[in-house]
Amino acid sequence: MARKLSIMDSGWLMMETRETPMHVGGLALFAIPEDAPADYMESIYRYLVEVNGICRPFNQKIQSHLPMRMDAAWVEDKTFDIDYHVRHSALPRPGRVRELLSLVSRLHAQRLDPSRPLWESYLIEGLEGNRFALYTKMHHSMVDGVAGMYLMQSRLANSAEDRLPVPWSGEWDAEKKPRKSSGAPAATTGMKGTVSNLRRGSGQLVDLLRQPKDGNVKTIYRAPKTQLNRRVTGARRFAAQSWSLPRIKAAAKQHGGTVNDIFLAMCGGGLRRYLLSQEALPDQPLVAQVPVSLRSADQAGEGGNAITTVQVSLGTHIAEPLNRLAAIQDSMKGVKSRLGDMQKSEIDVYTLLTNVPLSLGQVTGLSGRVSPMFNLVISNVPGPKNPLYLNGAEMLASYPVSLVLHGYALNITVLSYKDSLEFGVIGCRDTLPHIQRFLDYFEESLVELEG
Repeated sequence: MARKLSIMDSGWLMMETRETPMHVGGLALFAIPEDAPADYMESIYRYLVEVNGICRPFNQKIQSHLPMRMDAAWVEDKTFDIDYHVRHSALPRPGRVRELLSLVSRLHAQRLDPSRPLWESYLIEGLEGNRFALYTKMHHSMVDGVAGMYLMQSRLANSAEDRLPVPWSGEWDAEKKPRKSSGAPAATTGMKGTVSNLRRGSGQLVDLLRQPKDGNVKTIYRAPKTQLNRRVTGARRFAAQSWSLPRIKAAAKQHGGTVNDIFLAMCGGGLRRYLLSQEALPDQPLVAQVPVSLRSADQAGEGGNAITTVQVSLGTHIAEPLNRLAAIQDSMKGVKSRLGDMQKSEIDVYTLLTNVPLSLGQVTGLSGRVSPMFNLVISNVPGPKNPLYLNGAEMLASYPVSLVLHGYALNITVLSYKDSLEFGVIGCRDTLPHIQRFLDYFEESLVELEG
């Protein structure tokens, strides 16, 4: 039975081109058990492909007859081929993280086959330190970042002794709710309870789209045009690194803020340093579009997209780090106040009104040629606090791999896991040189807040 896509989910299909593939992904690192046999990696591959049927959404493909897929619907793929979707790869020696990130950069640049279910997973062996990796990508029309994270983590085990079916196995009951995360509820910016407490009238919608008197509270189309806001090519560069969550919490406590405040300050400081190195820092502050999940904890495992977005000033025009942090906190406070005054129905309309011009800009080719709605997307996705296991192998880290668009050549996403914040930075390789330097710039920005 066909299931029609929502307007937001269809938008990701309409925007997709060779230069802008619309999938999101995740790169998970696992430890090979010390007593693993010589054929251990082959056994992991067999575990991934020798499955008893395929469950939703992994067995669903797009059916469409109208131009631009305006009638797109999900239907079951009756000729599903697991060997196409799950692939076994190996890194060249010496198998450093550098080689792994280079491989993921290339894999993430490749579009998914629109005639098949829109996902692929790569088992990658040969990683130094007795580790292996699993890189999985899924089309954004299938899942948003929160849904994808919950979908994968809910199908990993809580102990090395447990053996659960592979995430796409048909053994998963379609009606079964995923295991609740031991982490925070699904809210990407720490706005716990914001949506559930929305109260006031529709006039707030117009107010949210209008530029407020306080210039530190941002709306769309209030961002300077920068090097980040050019047209992109299909080439990608992915960089990733983990930061200690207790360390970031200590910095937050020191300055009376939240983990998300410090995360945004690391991004703001990193962007300031990067643009200074390119001699391209604008006088006005960069504006981040920050996705906010509208899912409750019980809805986190559902497919599709259930997000809205807000615009936050990153204070990149401010040289002094504490003043920059204060500007970010002030901007976020204003966003929370204005969004919190809206009802759920108004947020739905607001989300549609802010996404339509973004989609039209991509489809018409205007994005990257006119003033940007914002400068980049920055996401913070809460994850599990306890270790997870894949068929006995402990997951050591999990890095988000997002997407970029014409006019928005950089994306920064973090995922919390155990006691770490896992940073994933993806950008257009040709538009933004030396993306890996952001990792050093994030660290420098955190150090200056600890001083």
